[in-house]
Amino acid sequence: MLIIALFLLYLIWGLNWTVMKIASVYFEPELFATSRFLVGFIVLLPFVFFNKNHRNNLKNIIVDSFVPLRNLSESDTSSYFSIFSLIVRLKNCSLFWIALAGILHISYSNVVVQIAISHLGAGVSCVLNYTMPIFVAILSYIVLKEKFSFVKSLGIGLAFIGLFVIMNFRLEGELSMMFFALSGALSWAVANLIIKTKLGGLDKLAHTTLQLGFGTFFLIVYSCIVVKSLPVFNLTSILCLLYNGVLASALCFVLWSFVVDQMDPSALAVSSMLTPLIGVLGGVVFLSERLSSRMIFGMMLLLLGVIMVQIVVRHQNNSTKKIEDKLK
Repeated sequence: MLIIALFLLYLIWGLNWTVMKIASVYFEPELFATSRFLVGFIVLLPFVFFNKNHRNNLKNIIVDSFVPLRNLSESDTSSYFSIFSLIVRLKNCSLFWIALAGILHISYSNVVVQIAISHLGAGVSCVLNYTMPIFVAILSYIVLKEKFSFVKSLGIGLAFIGLFVIMNFRLEGELSMMFFALSGALSWAVANLIIKTKLGGLDKLAHTTLQLGFGTFFLIVYSCIVVKSLPVFNLTSILCLLYNGVLASALCFVLWSFVVDQMDPSALAVSSMLTPLIGVLGGVVFLSERLSSRMIFGMMLLLLGVIMVQIVVRHQNNSTKKIEDKLK
């Protein structure tokens, strides 16, 4: 079952880059991202509300986020809503971190992806988006004080060399778009760090559904402001939307929750490198995107760097687990 789930997950996500490129002909980037996650959110809701455990866990997340408001005397109310008290409250409010992760990942990162695809193509955008593990490693070093081994440092260095190789062959105008695409990967990395440090003990499906809900809400607001034209609805555009909403969003989030419970996160991160490779191949096969030898070399350096970083992380996690087992 695990192998089937992994196969479906990376195949759907990998080919989705091609589907999103096709959809960019019929939808404005912001509108397609909004429509995609709105469909995904609607499809995902029954998995939560028709399962007692997930439903109760979602309810507890919401209720527990407002617990500090209870039993406050009138004299405490004014001080409670001071700036300092508000910051302290937000630090312990799961709903706040879920909303922030939704804005960073669902809203910002995916709008950036849609815009990048229309300018850079599916293959390049996919590879740039999957620099996320590199940013996670750097942020973990800064925020969590994780140590950098020689191999990990080498992996990060190779990844950035690969990025420069990819970028240098582009025109100046597209170079700025590449940095824009990288900002989406950085935003995704920050969201992952929030999930790792603030939401680790929560029901995965429950907080993912809430995250989708918050992210979709802000996408709707943003789309109402910036979108200037309505989408073109035909068989192709509807199929693209259903593929993204039902398969790439709702189904893949369910599969991801299952796989995370079954696999070590670092091993899962290493195997996720299949996604950009499938994305690049999909762009070449279905969209006739051209790849120069220099471009391929840059992609291979980048992917090699990411894999090296993830292997080191996996080794560190295994060592920590062995120490914990000995202490038990």
